[in-house]
Amino acid sequence: MMGTLSAFLFALFGIGVLILVHEWGHFWVARRAGLTVQEFSIGIGPPLLRWRGRDGVVYNLRLLFLFAGFVRILEIEQDLLQQPSSPFARPAREILRRVAVIAAGPATNLLLAALLLFVYSLWEAGLRYTTEIAAVVKGSPAEKAGLRPGDEIVGFAFLRPAIPYSRAFRNELLCYITSHPQKPIRLWVRRDFQEFQVVVVPNKRTLYALTYRPDPKAKGWQQWLQRWLGRLEPRTVGMIGVVFKTEPIPAISVRERLKWAFPLTLAHLGDAVRQITLPLTQPILLREVSGPIRIVYEVVASRWRGMMEQIRLFAFISFALAVVNLFPLPLLDGGRILFLLVELVSRRRIYNLEVKATYIGFAFLIALFLFITLKDLHFVLIGRGQP
Repeated sequence: MMGTLSAFLFALFGIGVLILVHEWGHFWVARRAGLTVQEFSIGIGPPLLRWRGRDGVVYNLRLLFLFAGFVRILEIEQDLLQQPSSPFARPAREILRRVAVIAAGPATNLLLAALLLFVYSLWEAGLRYTTEIAAVVKGSPAEKAGLRPGDEIVGFAFLRPAIPYSRAFRNELLCYITSHPQKPIRLWVRRDFQEFQVVVVPNKRTLYALTYRPDPKAKGWQQWLQRWLGRLEPRTVGMIGVVFKTEPIPAISVRERLKWAFPLTLAHLGDAVRQITLPLTQPILLREVSGPIRIVYEVVASRWRGMMEQIRLFAFISFALAVVNLFPLPLLDGGRILFLLVELVSRRRIYNLEVKATYIGFAFLIALFLFITLKDLHFVLIGRGQP
């Protein structure tokens, strides 16, 4: 398990890599498209490191490297700084070159998210989930019933399967525990080659599960979105306060890992899509939108999960970064692409509208950035305390 300092440094490094990959996508496609790249910067504010490469590009590492980055491209910069000499649209090839360069940033973040989830799935495919107890939460029903690390649950109620370590038995055991909140349950436990029965009363907890059944109070378009994108529904479950052990599957072949890794990767990408789309069906989830400060906090707070779980977390962050940048808002990549596509379809330059929208979008994003930063600081310093 990582310590607090190493987890903090890993979080800073991870965010820096996500920004670097995003800007490198713009940079690489711009060079391939024949556009003039003037500057490549990670972060905003005064530069900490600055050098000029042999390619003539100025490279910067700036003070606030956690918050943003940018690539200055001469042709795209002049689109906003110089009044066009003609009201008619540029050639379609010029417009599509710019679209490709701007879309490359989110595209590289999507590719990075898929790659990280594939690495995580390769690791996950080699694990076997057991019913051996790895840890017991202090003061939990399991501790009160006398369960301790090393105990193995081999049956429940009157069920004694022939293979208690199978995935099917583990799933049945979890369903049995969660479906009996505040009701006594009987578990068969193996300890030191001896088996005995234990009666445990699970605590009552409220968790949120994904469902595609619309909320009866939802109306119109919201009901349609919930039917197709799903929503989170509160459910009462039972928990006994144990963590089950996972162990590597002995002698699993690379071919077998790959066989399971690809469907697992698709499943995790589906989870990432749902995390992005759920706020559309339940706007209250928008209050959970966070910035770099909250991300660093969550990485440090979840350090006990291990390196691979941190990689999975950064994969979801990379996916979210790509989707957010594609929102059709001025100054974001999606906003620039929208104006270029309007020019391509209408065959007219909309320079004045784009400049005004850029100023308004800049003010909006600054206000949103300050709001999210203050909200994250409140959460870290007051809402939850130190990780």
